[in-house]
Amino acid sequence: MRKTLLLTALLAAMGSMVTGCAPLIFGGAVAATGTAVSTATDRRSTGSVVNDEVLEKRIPWEISQKLGETPSHITATSYNGKVLLTGEVPTESARAIASEVAKTSLDVGEVINELAVQENVGAMQRLSDSTLATKVRSRIIATENVYLNQMKVTVDRGIVYLMGLVTPEENKIACETAAKTSGVVRVISVCEVMNAEQIKQRMRDMQVEPSVVTEGQTAQVVE
Repeated sequence: MRKTLLLTALLAAMGSMVTGCAPLIFGGAVAATGTAVSTATDRRSTGSVVNDEVLEKRIPWEISQKLGETPSHITATSYNGKVLLTGEVPTESARAIASEVAKTSLDVGEVINELAVQENVGAMQRLSDSTLATKVRSRIIATENVYLNQMKVTVDRGIVYLMGLVTPEENKIACETAAKTSGVVRVISVCEVMNAEQIKQRMRDMQVEPSVVTEGQTAQVVE
């Protein structure tokens, strides 16, 4: 009997621990005051999250099949079906082909083509971009107003691209924070901007707990 009670107590304690840790694993980020914890939930549906992951892998492959031996470096970043193309291609024709392939790819809602017509940049520039992206993400997280599961940060040749589903105020905060990061050339936001109530309704429609929403008046893109 004592062993049974001990096992029951242990399982209960473990269950409590798992429940307490779950927001840290699945919520992406938390903000706590005392015992109250607010979890920032992804504003995309589960299907959209999976679809974005697929698009980011499939589209560069589809473009490479179309361009053949053409020397290029193309990255696709997708958020809620909106696809951003970054990197380098050798000609305007290759740039147009890449855009058309992405637009006709399955489940793509919109394409933003930011491909540069130039020679591929070197490994040092790629490393610099990767490091800069990490710095920008860290600074955005530190604002405690914008969560990275609401936004994606892509850096190409020092240019920061922000994608996500955010309020005007969240967009403004993220843009200004990124712009103040050392090494950033400019900031381009291609976020889908909605007011706070629209986002909350969207979350209710997905039958999940509404995420933390930072409200404001105007959006700002920093060049």
